[in-house]
Amino acid sequence: MILRSFGPASRRGAKGFWPAVVAALLLTALSVGAARGAEVYGVSARDLGLYLGSNLLASWRVAEARQWVDRLASDRPDDPQVRALEARVLFFEGRYAEARDLLDELGAEGPFRDLVEATWARTRSMQARAGGGFRVFWDDPKDEILVDSALEGLARAREAVAARLGFDPAGEEVRVEVYPTAAAFTDVSTLTRKEVETSGTIGLCKFNRIMITSPRATLWGYRWRDTLCHEYVHLAVYRLSRGQAPIWVHEGVAKYLEGAWRGVAGEVGPAGRALLARRMREGTLISLEEMSPSVAKLPSAEDTALAFAEVGTMMAFLVQQRGPDALERLVEGIGEGLGDREALEAVWGGPFDAFDRAWREWVEAQGFSEDPVEVLGLHLADRGAEGEEPSDAPDPQARDYLRLGDLLRGKGRMEAAAVEYEKAYASAPRAPGVASRHVLGLLTRGRFEEAVSVADRTLRLYPDLAVLWYRKALALWELDRPGEALAALDEVLEINPFHLPTRRLRAEVLERLGRPDAARAEAEVVALLEGGPTGHGRTAE
Repeated sequence: MILRSFGPASRRGAKGFWPAVVAALLLTALSVGAARGAEVYGVSARDLGLYLGSNLLASWRVAEARQWVDRLASDRPDDPQVRALEARVLFFEGRYAEARDLLDELGAEGPFRDLVEATWARTRSMQARAGGGFRVFWDDPKDEILVDSALEGLARAREAVAARLGFDPAGEEVRVEVYPTAAAFTDVSTLTRKEVETSGTIGLCKFNRIMITSPRATLWGYRWRDTLCHEYVHLAVYRLSRGQAPIWVHEGVAKYLEGAWRGVAGEVGPAGRALLARRMREGTLISLEEMSPSVAKLPSAEDTALAFAEVGTMMAFLVQQRGPDALERLVEGIGEGLGDREALEAVWGGPFDAFDRAWREWVEAQGFSEDPVEVLGLHLADRGAEGEEPSDAPDPQARDYLRLGDLLRGKGRMEAAAVEYEKAYASAPRAPGVASRHVLGLLTRGRFEEAVSVADRTLRLYPDLAVLWYRKALALWELDRPGEALAALDEVLEINPFHLPTRRLRAEVLERLGRPDAARAEAEVVALLEGGPTGHGRTAE
């Protein structure tokens, strides 16, 4: 997810190119040896120097902005405008305390000063680890279990994005911050709590850095390494387009490439496909203009999921029709001064309206089912809500069976609960909370093959429901299929690496597979998460 401050996705013509042209003129007019009073288009070199530094920073060309502000500061060390620009550069460099101190010296007030203060407060106790061109920061000790996997995934993302977009920030460490709570994330992101919950925004690329909320802060987790890759793609698009790419291009390219770190591109999930098919038939798609300034500001989780499905499939269609370098050409065209639609027309080879019609025909030809798939959305742990799976069902009869089953389960009568869950599943087999409870009931009754079968059918609709992957793993373990059980457990870790039952079972499975070192490492993670001694054991939660 990325936030933009400019207006809707419209034709920009050469406006996107103008700052680069001015920058080139400035570099000539203001180079060492140029007259101190040099003017470009009637603007003094004094003001143009500040403009250039600000423009470089706005394009996230932070190293160049640093060079320029150092040059300005050497000539005008006491100029408050130069010092204010340096404070902004410090902030974009991740040197929050120095930025804060400099702003205080200047007596600065306002939203930027408040943002710097909040960011400094939320990051001052963070630790960091670097690798593969990234530096990951975290605050809560338990979040350290994310770091090595994050660095591994990001390194792969860097290779994939270099291959797909031609972007590789060689010699630079990309800053990644993991926030322990939703409150911490909202404080530094400029989003509101309501926007985060409504849209499901859990990660952001802004101010030249990547920010995510720890999966630990959510009830059900999320595909956090896909999210990291998604945000890294935003960084690439921003830099390549010189900050001119509109939201629909940003989110389309990021959605298309978010799985590239694991060798998959162009994925759109079952909920997105169903929404796209239905809303296209109804004529209620989200317009490209409505996506600005951010899809995080759309009014519902369904609209957000639909917007991602729209722009993700647009990019998939463009690549399919115009080749693997289509996205690189699109983004670079915008960076070279073309408007977003003009850049797409150049890649497509025809009018934007013709592309839009061809994309709609292509989507219809895919035969996406309109059968409803629930948008699970984001559920924050601090709300103390329903647990690790949805608690409701769309069918009234299924809902009654589900509630009775939960009541019996709460009283320890799991066999009786399993009967009610089976009745609920017969009424509403596509409801994720119903299906996951039915799998639990099947485990309780020793019907392990059936549990795997039901889990597989449901996971095709809800591949991000971590507890269902865990229950599938339990069934496979009982069937003496440890290799498949491990694969299912690994899926859980991609969604919720803090799920203790998964960690405990995974240690057992690794031991069984003859990997004692990996089993010991897993047991150490369990001890860290529990805050106590190691222990295996498991439950059918």
